Amino acid sequence: MNTLSHHNSSLFSAKSKQSMKAILAALLMVSMIFSWLPQAHASVDPVIHIGEVSGKPGDIVEVPVSYDSKGSEFSFYHSKLSFAYDSAVLELVEGDEVVNRQAYENYQGVSLTEDTSAPGYISVIMTTQNFIQESAALYSLHFKIKENATTGPSSVTLHTGALVVEYDPFQVTGENGQVTVLADEKPVGYGVVYIGSEEGKAGEQVTLTVDTAVLSQPIGSYGVRLKFNPAALQVTDVTGSPGIRHHANNETGSLIVGWSDENGGLSPIPASENYQTLFNIEFKITSSAVAGVYPVQFVNETLLENFTVTDTDGIEMMKQAVSGDITVVGEPTTPTTPSNPGSSGSGSSSGSSSTPSTPASTSEKITVNVTNERNATAVVSATTIERTTGADGRKKDEVNLTAEQTSRAIASLKKAGSNIARILIPDEKDEVSELNVKLPAKSASLMADEKMNLYIETDNASLQLSPNTLQGLDSEVYFHLVPIKDAAGREVVEQRIHKDPLIVKQSTNTADFRLVGRPMTIETNMSSRPVTVVLPIRDMNLTQKELDKLQVFIEHSDGTKELVKGKIVKFNGTDQPGIEFEVTKFSTFSIVLMSGSNTSAYIQGYADGTFRPNQAVQRAEMAALLSRILPSGSDEAALNTSYRDMPVAEWAREAITKATAAGYMRGNAAGDFMPGRSITRAEMAVIIERILKTQESAADVDAEATTATTAVPNEAADLTQQWAREAVQRVLAAGIMSVSQDGAFRPNDAVTRAEAVTLLNRLVHIEPDLSSTSKWKDVSIGHWAYGAIQAASQN
Repeated sequence: MNTLSHHNSSLFSAKSKQSMKAILAALLMVSMIFSWLPQAHASVDPVIHIGEVSGKPGDIVEVPVSYDSKGSEFSFYHSKLSFAYDSAVLELVEGDEVVNRQAYENYQGVSLTEDTSAPGYISVIMTTQNFIQESAALYSLHFKIKENATTGPSSVTLHTGALVVEYDPFQVTGENGQVTVLADEKPVGYGVVYIGSEEGKAGEQVTLTVDTAVLSQPIGSYGVRLKFNPAALQVTDVTGSPGIRHHANNETGSLIVGWSDENGGLSPIPASENYQTLFNIEFKITSSAVAGVYPVQFVNETLLENFTVTDTDGIEMMKQAVSGDITVVGEPTTPTTPSNPGSSGSGSSSGSSSTPSTPASTSEKITVNVTNERNATAVVSATTIERTTGADGRKKDEVNLTAEQTSRAIASLKKAGSNIARILIPDEKDEVSELNVKLPAKSASLMADEKMNLYIETDNASLQLSPNTLQGLDSEVYFHLVPIKDAAGREVVEQRIHKDPLIVKQSTNTADFRLVGRPMTIETNMSSRPVTVVLPIRDMNLTQKELDKLQVFIEHSDGTKELVKGKIVKFNGTDQPGIEFEVTKFSTFSIVLMSGSNTSAYIQGYADGTFRPNQAVQRAEMAALLSRILPSGSDEAALNTSYRDMPVAEWAREAITKATAAGYMRGNAAGDFMPGRSITRAEMAVIIERILKTQESAADVDAEATTATTAVPNEAADLTQQWAREAVQRVLAAGIMSVSQDGAFRPNDAVTRAEAVTLLNRLVHIEPDLSSTSKWKDVSIGHWAYGAIQAASQN
C-alpha cells in the first residue's frame, strides 16, 4: 500500500507539472499575439466650444464658436449646429448673423448657410473643402444686446449638433458659452463754476454771486478754495443752500466754502444749461481800499483739495473755473492799517497783526467800434473794453455789449442794408492774456429778432454767431478766450496731442505731426448751438499743399476729442490765412499739420463685400462724396437751398445742400437737381474746375486757363461742339482727367465709382494705397484703380 501510494503520488505530481507547463505556454502565445495588435487607449469625444463675451445694452458682440478635438483623431468636413439663446436679452444682427472670417482664413472654399426662422435659435450649416482634423475656430455669432436687457449672464448653448465624416453624422455635444450684460456706465458730469463781478465804493457792502452754468448732471457736493485781497475786501458772510459751510480768514485773504446734500442725494443742485446760484459771498470793502479791480480767484483749481464737484453718486465731475472780481470805484481814501479785521464764518481771530496790502489791479477803458465792414468809416455803434492789469502784470479784457449799444448798431445796420455786426477787439502789443465777452440776454434777443449776425473778432480767434444761434437765449452769455502764448504751455499742449490716439491713428509717422501757431482755449455757458470759429494761421511760410493738410485738434471740455478738417479762409478780412470750422461746444483748439497723415474713408462698399467699381455714380452720390472730402460753404445759401426734386433721404438732402452752397454742383434752370441721374464725364470736369477755382486765386485761375487752352488745344478729338469744352481742357491741363488711347475724352459717358475716387484722390492729393490685402472681393490687386479705391474706402 505504501509503495502504491507513493507511486500514485509521484504520477500525479508529474502530470500536474506537465499541465502547468502547457498552460504557461498557451498564455505566453496569447500574450505575444496581443502584443502585435494596436494598443487601445481611453478616448474623449470632441466637443463644440462656445465662448464667453461681455457688453453693455446696445453693444454688438461676437460669440466665438470653435471645434475642440480633445486630442482625438476625429475629422469632419460638414457640420450642422443649432444654438439657443435668450431672445429677451439678445437679438441677432440682421443680415450679418454669422461672421466667418476665421474660417475663410484657415479653410478655402468654406460655405455657410444659416436658418433663423425659429425665435431664440439659429442653425448654421458649414461645409469645407478640406477636413477639419485639429481644434480650430469655426465662426462667430453676431448678437446685439437689447437696450432693456438686465445685467448678468445670459447663456448661449448648443441645442443640437452633428459633424459629418462621410455619410454618418456624429452627434456632438457642446460646452456652453454666455454673454454677460454689463451695467451701462454713467457718463462723467461736467459744469462751469463762474464767479461774478460787482462794484462798490470804499466802506460799502457788496454781494458776489458764485454760479454754475452748463451743468450736465446734478451736484451732490462741492468744495472751493478762493483767495482775495484782504487789504481791500473782508468776508462778512456766505449764504446758500441748507448745509453750506464756510471758513474765511480775513488776514490771509482765504475763503473755503463747502456744501453737501443733507438728504443723501435726494435734494441735489439740478442739472441745467442756465445759471444757478451756488452761494453768495458778502464782502465789506474796507475804507482804505483804493480804486481798482480786486480779483476773487480760485486757488490752483486743478487740485481736488482746492476745487471739487461731485455728482449724486460721489463721482468727481469735470469742471471749469472762471474767476471774478470786485471793482472799487470813487475817490480813494487815505489807507489805514486794519484794526484786527479777524475772520468770519467758522474761522477765528488770530491777534492784531496786520498784513501789508497787496498792490491793487489797475484798469483802463478803451472804446472800440462796432462796424458792418472792416474799416473805420462803417461804424454802426461803439462799446467799451475794460482792460485790467493785475498785480502780476497780466492783462485781462472784458467787453459787455449792452442792449442800448446793440439797438444803435441794429438801426445803423438796417440803414446800411447790412446784417453783420463786427466787434474788433484790438491787442496791438499782443499783451492781453484773456478776454471775457458778455452778451446780455436782451442784446442776443434784439440781434436774433432782426436777423443780425454777430462777429467777435480778435487777433487770436474770430467767433461768428448767426441769428439762429442767438435765438431763445434767456440768460447772459459769456465767451472766455485764453490764447496759450508761452512756450511752456504750448509744449504741454503739443506733447498731450502728440500722444493722443486720434493723432497716432491718423499719422503714419510721429515725425509727420506739427503744432501750427498757438493753441486757443474758449469757454462759454452756451451749449448745443452752432458757432463758426476762425483761427489765424501764423506760419506764413506754409505752402498751399501744407495749408490743404491743416486740421484742428479739438479737446472738448466734456473729455471728448475730435479732428476737424476746416476750410482755409482769409482771417478777419486780411491777407493772413485762417482756418474756419463749426462747433457746438467749446474747448481747446489747436491747429495741427500732419504731412504724412492717413485719410479717412469717404466712400463705402456694399454689404456683400463688393465695391462695384464699374457702377455709375448718381448725382446725389457725387454730392455726398464732395461733402465728405471737401470743405462746404458756411454762408446762408446752405439754409436756403431747395430743389423741386429733393430726395427724401436725409443724407442726400444734406449732401446736396452742402455741395450747392459750396458752389460745386448746381441744378437746372427749371429748379431740378436730378439726384438719380448719373454724372457724365463732362459734368465731372465742370465740377472739378469749380473746385480748382475755389482752391486758387483769381490770377492763378486766369493764368491756368490760358495755359490749359494752349497746352492741349485739340488733344481730345470729341470736344469740338461740347458745351463743357473749356472746363475739360483746364482739367486735362491740370492732370486730373485724361483722354483714352484713341484721343477721345468720352464726355457723355457716365463716371464710374472707380473713376470717381481716382479723380477725387488726385484733386485732394490722396496717395494710392497699394497694400497687398484687398478690402473688396471684386477689386483685385491687378485692377487699374486698385490703389485709389483702397485709399478712398478705408482709414
